Amino acid sequence: MKRTRRLLNYYRQFQELSPEEVSRGYREHSEAARSQALNVVSSLDLTSTVWHEPPHAEIINAATYALRRAVNAYPDPSAVVARSALAARHGLDPDRVVVGHGAGELLATALTSLLGEGGGEAVLPWPTWPPLPTLVARAGGEPVPVALHGAAVDLAAIDAAVRTETRVIVLASPNDPTGVPLDPTELSAFLRGLPERVVVLLDEACADFLADEVTGLSLLASNPSLLVVRSFAKAHAMAGFRVGWAAGGEGISELLSAMTSSGAVGAAAQAAVVAAVEVADRVLPARRAAAAADRTRLAAALEGTGVSFPRAAANFAWLGADGLEDGALAAHLASSQIFVTPGSAYGDGSRVRAALRGPAAVDRLALALRNVSPDR
Repeated sequence: MKRTRRLLNYYRQFQELSPEEVSRGYREHSEAARSQALNVVSSLDLTSTVWHEPPHAEIINAATYALRRAVNAYPDPSAVVARSALAARHGLDPDRVVVGHGAGELLATALTSLLGEGGGEAVLPWPTWPPLPTLVARAGGEPVPVALHGAAVDLAAIDAAVRTETRVIVLASPNDPTGVPLDPTELSAFLRGLPERVVVLLDEACADFLADEVTGLSLLASNPSLLVVRSFAKAHAMAGFRVGWAAGGEGISELLSAMTSSGAVGAAAQAAVVAAVEVADRVLPARRAAAAADRTRLAAALEGTGVSFPRAAANFAWLGADGLEDGALAAHLASSQIFVTPGSAYGDGSRVRAALRGPAAVDRLALALRNVSPDR
């Protein structure tokens, strides 16, 4: 009875209206609702460089199975199976491979081991990964930043910065935030000219976007004081597992031992590493090609606009707009609900870093950038 009364009361509002007036009212209401919906723009977060698609299904399956069968057991502290899988894929000695809680933790552990007792200087390019100077200082060392040459790491300037106090050199390829990789021939010559006492930490967190033959892993056999640090967070989209790995030359056995004892990686993460190695040839070439296509697409869309980014080899762009500082450019993009990382976080207030997350995201970013002007 109450329901019937409510319906009668509802329809009484229309009893004095003609059918045309009722239809017009509904139409106006519908158009207003549609207009309001169209004005709601979803945000586009381009601050993270983790791959925008999920990990391969076999990685998730392997991790899930590992949890179901061993969640109440301690994981293998030396990650033998994961290290062996990585070594086999890259032609390395398993004893020279370390698995840890992400590339960042591995770098921090290495710096602490190298600088923790006697201190010393750590030479590094700048801008690069922002936490590095802090990690060096926390380890007891003195960071010595060396400016880039354009968007590229200046190996000659870094070599010139090496002094008696230098204990460590930290490099990155591709460098974050510029995305520019090191030339393997130039890197090889640079390494040969260094004093044996200087350890080089090569951060290759984004190296899965490079062809295997141009990464630092191929230089380990001829450079005993080289440590290459890799990540599964980027191209493999495994950031949530917090797992990375490193491989070192024959001259840094004590360092590798110290890094191994820093704490066991969980069973699920170890299983995910093995699965990632197994599916790498099915995953990485396609994602490498997709990232390259995104860069090409963005460059073509920005041609002649005054907005540019250096030729790179990663899934992000180091964007600069003529006449605009990073804050103004980031604010302009934020007005379109597009969020990027201001370059000031890296010590360069003239650019922003934007992740490239597929054609639709690239097109939306390009559209917003084409509308930017120094007057904004």
